[in-house]
Amino acid sequence: MAKEVQTRAGRCSTHGAIEATREIPTMGFPFVVYAIWRAVAQRRPFHCPQCGAAVQAYQAPGLPGTTFG
Repeated sequence: MAKEVQTRAGRCSTHGAIEATREIPTMGFPFVVYAIWRAVAQRRPFHCPQCGAAVQAYQAPGLPGTTFG
């Protein structure tokens, strides 16, 4: 199954500032099944590419859901 890799800046407790990644399955047939798989994968955390630990990913400024205090 082909995968799309999403990246985002993040912080690993071991490696510090990193480019965090997560894999999302690409669309295929049957579309309903892949839509569900993609939705579930979007909710999974980003991971450190070196150690595989879940990391705190940063939201880029100006994207929906960003608040500035």
